[in-house]
Amino acid sequence: MPTQQSEPSSGTTGPFALSRASVDDFDEITHVQYRSFESPYIRELFMGCRTEADIPRLVRHFAATAAADPSDIWVKVFEVATGRIVAASNWKVHPNAAAARTALREKPASWLQGEARARAEKAYEAIEEARRQANPEGYVHLHICFTDPEYRRRGAGALMMQWGCDLADQLFLPGWIEASPEGNHLYRRYGFYDLERAAGGLSGTNMRRDAARSLTYGGKES
Repeated sequence: MPTQQSEPSSGTTGPFALSRASVDDFDEITHVQYRSFESPYIRELFMGCRTEADIPRLVRHFAATAAADPSDIWVKVFEVATGRIVAASNWKVHPNAAAARTALREKPASWLQGEARARAEKAYEAIEEARRQANPEGYVHLHICFTDPEYRRRGAGALMMQWGCDLADQLFLPGWIEASPEGNHLYRRYGFYDLERAAGGLSGTNMRRDAARSLTYGGKES
């Protein structure tokens, strides 16, 4: 899925805070996502949303995926003063080769039909094949990432990226993103680099972040 762009403490000294999202957040999150991705191609093929009337079906789809997929993690960024969700991201954590090999395959929205479904299936197949070929030993995948247009360039994306990169480093896993041109500069700040042109008709690049290799020392001499 294309993206625009140690777990931190739940406390904050700024206007925003990051926390794990719950199923109860999916309705608000999905409305933010719809506003964030203005491309009809992205909305239809990757969200199954021709119009806002399709959003409730996408909410149910996210809830079903969260229940069925053990790799699935959503985090949200919310405005502390109001509680309003301003950004969210969906991460897939595959801790080893077996998990990467048996990861649930993405499928287009079940309600897409005809030519739109055929295009979506072709795009998903190409994207997944590139992803699996590049990450046979496990990885942390930034699957979806977006910020409400009213709140961009205020640090919400940085909060989410720091969380995900800290998690990958703690697990000594590489990172992976199907990145849009708009998000590329943000991901580069966190160690991602362009690996190849994105598959599936996307306009961006597949980006990779190498696994952390540093050692942790400790113990006593005697």
